[in-house]
Amino acid sequence: MDKAYNASLLPLDNTFINQTYFFDELIDATTKLEVYKEKIKDSKLDSSWFMPTLQQKEALASSQLEGTQATLDGVLVNQVVPNDKDKNLNEVSNYYAATVKGYEALKKRDFSNEFFCDIHKILMQGNVRKPSVVGQYRTEQNYIGKNDRTHAITFIPPKPEDVSMLMDNLIDYINHPIDKYRPLVRTAIIHAQFETIHPFMDGNGRVGRMLIPMYLFAQKQIELPCFFISEALERDKIRYYTLLNNIRTNMDWNEWIKFFLATVTKQCEKYIQIITDINELYSRHMSIACNMARSSNMVDIINALYQYPVTNAKQIANVTGIPMTSVNRYLGQLIDNKILFTDNKSRNRTFYYFDLLEILRA
Repeated sequence: MDKAYNASLLPLDNTFINQTYFFDELIDATTKLEVYKEKIKDSKLDSSWFMPTLQQKEALASSQLEGTQATLDGVLVNQVVPNDKDKNLNEVSNYYAATVKGYEALKKRDFSNEFFCDIHKILMQGNVRKPSVVGQYRTEQNYIGKNDRTHAITFIPPKPEDVSMLMDNLIDYINHPIDKYRPLVRTAIIHAQFETIHPFMDGNGRVGRMLIPMYLFAQKQIELPCFFISEALERDKIRYYTLLNNIRTNMDWNEWIKFFLATVTKQCEKYIQIITDINELYSRHMSIACNMARSSNMVDIINALYQYPVTNAKQIANVTGIPMTSVNRYLGQLIDNKILFTDNKSRNRTFYYFDLLEILRA
């Protein structure tokens, strides 16, 4: 490919998609997504406590697809002791902040050009690797290359002068679709189209992956910002990038949609297991903790640990409203019972909820 790609407008011509090709995958993905939604709804622990931690996990996985070097433990420690000098951790933190901002915005309004530019601005704020233009669509040609030493060009996105028109078309399709496809199929189309347009100089992959759960949330396919797919895409990233390119070279939408739906199913299965394991751990440790201290304060502290599995006393006090002296006493009891572990510093100790971290690292 030696010239900018001439992207098709949405909706797609019906001849490009054969729904029987991915019918089974669509049924499986739809079913698993419903099971996952019910699993969250029936969780013994209020989802507002563990959802931020899972969103941090998603932020990490999506950033890793772009070459960010960070770990889940590092990301969670950064919540307690921020390290503004570490660009990798800042990129993950920005992804999380942009996701939260996006969901809040979608409660009030539809998708728009302003929405995408605001998300991009948050993604690129502070001490991170910045493109030449932030919070605006590109006015220069950009390129997609291999993530290796050669950086060989694999795709040249549409010309910069076509970006505004293509994004207007995509946004109109997102807000007012006229085809008959199911939301999960449309999600696959929307993600691929955004990545093909590549409207920003950098950060397109991350914004495009945020768009997946955001669209499903806007379509009321999920009730919480709780569908995370970047981890599954990161595991199959060679196939992911290859199938996106196959759309551009030979309009092979069917294979891409089939892969996307199968990925949804796999990731739902993984998160169903994670929620199951979290529920079991929560019940077991809550029972032990409440036997140690028969106080609602201990319940609040255990709940807070699911939001901050790496934490300190000050953070727990801020979240729960419990005085620091009481927080330290309760945390000490949890350490004595091997529920929490600490670095044993004389001051400003960091506490680790390793049993939860082990579930999240899987």
